[in-house]
Amino acid sequence: MTTISPLFLLAALLLSGCEGKRAPTPATLVVWAWERPEDLRFLPDDVEVAVQTGFVEIAGDGFVARGRRFPLLVKTPPTTAVVHVQIDERTPVRWTPLLGQRVAAAVLHFARTIPTHRVQIDFEVRRSQRGILTDVVRDVRQGLPRDVSLSITALASWCQEDWLHTLPVDEVVPMLFRMGRGGPSIRATIAQDGDWRDPVCRRALAVSVDTPIADAPAGRRIYLFDPRSWTKADFDSVQHQVEEWR
Repeated sequence: MTTISPLFLLAALLLSGCEGKRAPTPATLVVWAWERPEDLRFLPDDVEVAVQTGFVEIAGDGFVARGRRFPLLVKTPPTTAVVHVQIDERTPVRWTPLLGQRVAAAVLHFARTIPTHRVQIDFEVRRSQRGILTDVVRDVRQGLPRDVSLSITALASWCQEDWLHTLPVDEVVPMLFRMGRGGPSIRATIAQDGDWRDPVCRRALAVSVDTPIADAPAGRRIYLFDPRSWTKADFDSVQHQVEEWR
């Protein structure tokens, strides 16, 4: 019996779905399909899918990388390839320009496993590690075609500072969940018609099924997160929440 990897099945499904069809019209809502089995065929046609296609972990003077390990079922091809990058805190990183280029090459490899017009880097770092994030983002941007957008996720607190605008990205996605001790203050500011200090954070935002918010600025691309595999009930719940304030 021949075994076919989930990533191969995903790529084959997407390529077959692209035949004879135009690229989907950009939508406001984007569902994240993280690394777990996902069946998203229940989604409305105007909802985009951002799928995690790769994982990179930096440790010492090297890294480990792998592609998606779980199947994804969709009606229309995803519009965004997401690559998760993290740092192994057990092993001090010996960061060099060469290591940065190698990590960026791995991100680009996984970003190219499916045909999309947007690449997103999901990379949460400490303040002392921001130089690493900056190097990876810049090297990835240099390796992408000009017509492919580059997006990054961001801790909500980053958007209250003044450094993200230095990154060569088209979109920053502040995450309005898992925000830690500063979360209540940030959520209150956003709910009271406030906005981010850094304008680059005013194009998109992310909310979670299990962390509802009362209000948020309108006119943004809205990424939706579920801590478990998506169900139609979960999607309907968060869609209803979003529809109330956008």
